[in-house]
Amino acid sequence: MPPSDISPLLEAVDVYKSFPKAGGAVDVLRGVDFTLAAGEAVAVVGPSGAGKSTLLNLLGALDEPTGGEIKHDGRLLRPEVATDVTHWRRHIVGFVFQYHFLLPDFTAHENLLVPVRLVREPGPDDRARADELLAAMGLSDRASHLPGELSGGEQQRVAVARAFMNRPKAVLADEPFGNLDRGKGSRLSDLLFQLRDREGTALVIVTHDPDLAGRADRVLELDDGRLRPVAAATTSGDGFDEV
Repeated sequence: MPPSDISPLLEAVDVYKSFPKAGGAVDVLRGVDFTLAAGEAVAVVGPSGAGKSTLLNLLGALDEPTGGEIKHDGRLLRPEVATDVTHWRRHIVGFVFQYHFLLPDFTAHENLLVPVRLVREPGPDDRARADELLAAMGLSDRASHLPGELSGGEQQRVAVARAFMNRPKAVLADEPFGNLDRGKGSRLSDLLFQLRDREGTALVIVTHDPDLAGRADRVLELDDGRLRPVAAATTSGDGFDEV
């Protein structure tokens, strides 16, 4: 946890999220409190359907909470203000999803430049950074390949590199290696944490993989709409043993 006199990098304060259904609503998050310090890695585990992806979407400004607040460095995210949301997505957070979502007609190198194009026309420094990130992912020799010419693991490595392209304060990863076999997932986990250490970027990782969760500085379980700290040493079903 960050010291009390320093604002967390990302913070959820008493966050609620409900989804409408016939005859009422489904309460997915029920007063969630969450903090992420600069450079920290936090894994969020829990049963399927517990709301882990919902929490990640709220932290990434991909959805709005029903109640409560999302903050960055103590500053409130105002979901109703388009400029707040745009700045948040382009500069505060990067995303890695279970599926890579690469643009099929763009090379690996060109896919890394897509987040930059949302902000400005890429320049030489941006192209050099794309080269650097691909090298960090072991993909220098695949930079000119289209996604369809890459293996599943290579596609996901490009997606990880893309998430870091605009130097976000935090990368939010939702089951980032869920589509890969154990060996490829473990290798990509190594690369992700090496990149995190080099860049000083905070991570929030939603995962069912105990090995991936065990690499984090903290592990939290989301169940029945609330977060609690857990130990990453052993598993019990989809969750982990409580501290």
